[in-house]
Amino acid sequence: MSADLFRNAALGCMAVVCAGTDLYCGKVFNVVTVPGFVLGILSCAWTCGAEGILNIMCSAAFTIVFLYPFFRAGGLGAGDIKLLAAVSAFLKPEIFLRCFGLAFVFGAGIGLLQLLHSRGRMHTVHFAVPVAVSVLLHFAGVY
Repeated sequence: MSADLFRNAALGCMAVVCAGTDLYCGKVFNVVTVPGFVLGILSCAWTCGAEGILNIMCSAAFTIVFLYPFFRAGGLGAGDIKLLAAVSAFLKPEIFLRCFGLAFVFGAGIGLLQLLHSRGRMHTVHFAVPVAVSVLLHFAGVY
């Protein structure tokens, strides 16, 4: 199995499992995201070297710093942030930023549909689902 195929399989599995647990339990579990992040770093160390690891750390730091205010405001859970940081360990920074942005567009769309459907009542957007969709669209070659 090639390194890219392994990385893509690991990323896809992590994203889909997190989306499933978010839908089913309302949580994104550390038991999935933390090993996923470590696996992404190790596989990058194997294939990309020190520059790739630096890119991962910068992408993960960007994710945490950018999303922390949303976490403090109650708009995102810590598991959602850890999932996006773990996704950053598998993708090049420019691809990760597209995935990041697309996940927010999908999340906003889902939230808007829920708001219109429920006539103003608040509902939770399970953010791991838009993240998984954006990862799968990347694999499909959409972006």
